[in-house]
Amino acid sequence: MTSTFGRLASVVLGMATFLVVATASAQKPYIYDFLRSDVSARASAMGGSFITVTNDVSAIYYNPATLNTIDSSQVAFSAFKHLLDINSGSLMFATEISGIGRTGIGVSYNNYGSFQRRDKNGQEVGDFGSSDIVAIVGWGTTLGEGFSAGLNAKAIFSTIDTYGSSALALDGGLLYVDTASRFQAAASIQNLGGQLSSFGQGSEPLPVDLRLGVSHQLRGLPLLIALNFSRLLDEQDNFIDRFAAFSVGGEFTLSRPIRLRIGYNNRIRQDVPIGSSKGLSGFSGGVGIVIKDYRVDYSFNSLDRLGGQHRVTLNAAF
Repeated sequence: MTSTFGRLASVVLGMATFLVVATASAQKPYIYDFLRSDVSARASAMGGSFITVTNDVSAIYYNPATLNTIDSSQVAFSAFKHLLDINSGSLMFATEISGIGRTGIGVSYNNYGSFQRRDKNGQEVGDFGSSDIVAIVGWGTTLGEGFSAGLNAKAIFSTIDTYGSSALALDGGLLYVDTASRFQAAASIQNLGGQLSSFGQGSEPLPVDLRLGVSHQLRGLPLLIALNFSRLLDEQDNFIDRFAAFSVGGEFTLSRPIRLRIGYNNRIRQDVPIGSSKGLSGFSGGVGIVIKDYRVDYSFNSLDRLGGQHRVTLNAAF
């Protein structure tokens, strides 16, 4: 009991350390807000509660410490149909390199479609596009006693017509896994860095994000429950409001090849304009089908009257 209490106390201490260090980097305005979007169907189906999920290559986008839990080489490709003509996708790969440890690489992109270009008189003079690309290199290692740590380095590029912006950033993460009690706890800080070039004259801050989370695999029931808090560094009117950006997710193993998932993201629900019907905004669901070393995931995220978002991910282990 004492040993378990000591390990849990260490987790809390580590999370608190992250919070103290990161608070100095918090900024009020944000750019590159797309960095906060979910990149996999499994994660989005669980409402984005993913920083404690183990043995999934897509989790490095949420917490690089999870790299240390991947027990084989993995690759994952995701496709995301947003509202209007916005399309997104990601490709992630992780493996173990002798003498270095678990490493991962990935790239995600957003394509916002085509827009009409008009001159000062309102005459159409062609089209232009807009896109975002993020490239990630990650590394994870064990710290002993159930603890893992990880780092990501990110290169970020954004374009609108002939204009462009770029930035470099780092992510850091801690993960604690207690296999005996089926309990996980994690902390990650994302997007610590700065711009190399900007759209305007001055530089703009990145959306620094501190996330905390816990999860538990129930005994006697094949259900994983996860709770995450995000955007803990965003400025709020009071301390309690800092915890309004929370998400809850569950994954139920219905049978060996089928996983059912459900989630709720309170931040998405809050973003619905005041006066509009919130309906099912913020709720999500999905399914995963496992065939040998392959897994196909699908998710649907509700935005109520605005529509819904569909994601598909193919994951392979080898």
